[in-house]
Amino acid sequence: MAEPNTRSRLLRLLAIMLISVSPFAACEDSGVPEFEHVFVVVEENQGYEQVVGNTTDMPYLNSLIRGYGLATNYYANAHPSINDYFFLTAGHPGVSDFWGSDNLLADHRGPVSGENIASILTENGKTWKAYLEGLPSPGSLVPSHGAYVKRHNPFAYFTTVVRGTTKHPSEASNLVPFEAYFQRDLQNGTLPNYSFIVPDIYDDGHNNRDTRKPAGCDDHIALQQIDHWLSGNIRPLISAPDFQRSGLLIILFDEACDQDKRLDPSQPSLRGGGHIPALIISSKTAPGTTSKQLFHHQSALRLSLQALGIQKFPGAAANAADMGEFFRER
Repeated sequence: MAEPNTRSRLLRLLAIMLISVSPFAACEDSGVPEFEHVFVVVEENQGYEQVVGNTTDMPYLNSLIRGYGLATNYYANAHPSINDYFFLTAGHPGVSDFWGSDNLLADHRGPVSGENIASILTENGKTWKAYLEGLPSPGSLVPSHGAYVKRHNPFAYFTTVVRGTTKHPSEASNLVPFEAYFQRDLQNGTLPNYSFIVPDIYDDGHNNRDTRKPAGCDDHIALQQIDHWLSGNIRPLISAPDFQRSGLLIILFDEACDQDKRLDPSQPSLRGGGHIPALIISSKTAPGTTSKQLFHHQSALRLSLQALGIQKFPGAAANAADMGEFFRER
């Protein structure tokens, strides 16, 4: 019989996987059109109530909500952050004991094995990059550098990326500094099929730029900085002809500031990492589109692969709710 601590961890892992199962996942026609480019931007630690409708601190993000799509019942999976990043890219929390210190989980046990979005993209002949603000150099695996932190970069933990596989060599060189590469790739038309974009801890809302300390709920400076960064860096992407023709952008938050750590699929009110906004932006998304369907991060992972014409999904993404209702004729 498993020891109590081990049994508790296994039960928690089972709970967080079970909550993702949806009766909608079995539909053959997901309603998701195919795109040439998918972009995922991850912000930090602010919830739905802090963001949606807050036109004072976040006028640009709220203009995107009005102009495109918003998931109104989207919940993060877990706490701390690193587990949500793993759900966004691998469909599982990365570790079995996922209710612990962010730093402990990030620094403890090295690469995470198994399939993930990078390995599946590579297997299917698709290109990808993680654009990481503050990363000191391409392929760097440092735990931190200035305002960059490795624990917000799940690709730096995946065995398939860091060490490679028998079929494919290491792809660590796909981890690149945002500042030096993103605008250049956008201007040169060399963006990959899939882009995972992570601002640094002062631009993603994790820390207050003035106090240099972690931001709390309704931290106006942190919220304003998120909006300023998005306006300066993501606005050019959305207006680019290639994006307007065949681009999909997902902007979401890793978790809310008031996350509920007691995720329990038998109690629907307990939803894990908290209520967060998730924006779906494309030329195929009608202005003001919303969905009340319950989504978690594995649905965004599923959508990212479906949008690139791939029907293989890692972890909980295999049974996640489809997000096809966001795509209608404009």
